[in-house]
Amino acid sequence: MSILLFLAALVSCSEPTTPAAVLYFVEHEPGAEPYRTRMIVTAGFLRMDGGADDVDFLLFDRADGTLYNVTGADRQILVIPPRPMDAKPPPNLTHKVERDSAAFPAVGGHEVSHYELLTNGKRCYDLYAAAELMPDAVAALRQYREVLAGQQAKTLPMTPPEMQSACDLANNVFLPTRHLEHGFPVRLVDMTGKTIELVDYNTEFRATAAMLRLPADYKRLTIEELRKQ
Repeated sequence: MSILLFLAALVSCSEPTTPAAVLYFVEHEPGAEPYRTRMIVTAGFLRMDGGADDVDFLLFDRADGTLYNVTGADRQILVIPPRPMDAKPPPNLTHKVERDSAAFPAVGGHEVSHYELLTNGKRCYDLYAAAELMPDAVAALRQYREVLAGQQAKTLPMTPPEMQSACDLANNVFLPTRHLEHGFPVRLVDMTGKTIELVDYNTEFRATAAMLRLPADYKRLTIEELRKQ
């Protein structure tokens, strides 16, 4: 081993680590090749990336609700703060949950059930959820989705009505966590056909400090500044 490699390994080994859960997914959008994604959950942070410590990642600070979107090619961090949900749902939205009585293989010893989440009679989510699987990961996703919904609500007045489908409004603005109400989503298909499937997880992962650190030399841009461009 070269001196440089040895020193790099030494630094890596000496970095403090944080107890975490790591989850691996395969995502598939219609007309595109499937791709793998990773999610790391600690008590303080949620990180989403393509795996292998990708230079492009999302880091969500669970303490203050701020979301950071890091883009390596641009050396830029988009800062998305939380904002209150100030939009009111239209009165013509009606929601329904239908549960399948069939039995499915358990995940990690947790029972899996099949649900269809509907709005105005249209299936917005096809969901397979494992009851009580990784509740802290569910809580982190809930926080993350609520922040996104608050930001999405701000853009509603500028969005043409024809682009505001009942499922879009339900999934992304007014009921952003409804797919998390029944356990961890081990397979989720939305109204566009996009599929997210859990393929592996480890609840005894150790997250390095580098995984939860924002690049100090990257330019920062707030979501409000981006909207004004």
